Amino acid sequence: MRKHVATILLFLFVMCGFTAQGFAETQEYSDKPPTKQQRERVRKRIETLKMWKLTGALDLDEATSEKVFPILNKYDKRKAEIHQNLREGTRSLKQSLSENRTEGLQNILADLEENHKALQSINNEEWAEMKKVLTIEQQARFILFRQEFDREVHRLITDAKDGRRGRPGKAGKARGPGL
Repeated sequence: MRKHVATILLFLFVMCGFTAQGFAETQEYSDKPPTKQQRERVRKRIETLKMWKLTGALDLDEATSEKVFPILNKYDKRKAEIHQNLREGTRSLKQSLSENRTEGLQNILADLEENHKALQSINNEEWAEMKKVLTIEQQARFILFRQEFDREVHRLITDAKDGRRGRPGKAGKARGPGL
């Protein structure tokens, strides 16, 4: 078991480098947002890193891992589509407001609300399935892991965006455990 944990930890460190490199790659396109391909490449790296970190955080055995990861993958794909719709809706909202086009705001807001409801529904479905597979202690660790992991990914994305815009990142600040 120790050898298995050591292998996972080594892989995590390697993946941390790849994830950081993936975010750094977007800096060369300083005036442009990342392309769909770049976002997809980084998303895949993050998913891989999440699987390995989650295995360690929840102390998943092989049988449980075989049940957990298909559940997460199924819902992550659905959530990614909704997040894309939310990004597009937010862009439309900003553009409409900046151009003083208030006639379409009601529809944009309604779409955003529907996407938020759909996202919540997916989260509820995912949690219901996860509870069937995880022990009560693993459920508690899963919630804490998700919050910390999401916070860390958000921070990395923000730092990458700041780097593309030429703003100094917050890399000098002390933080909790990194990816």
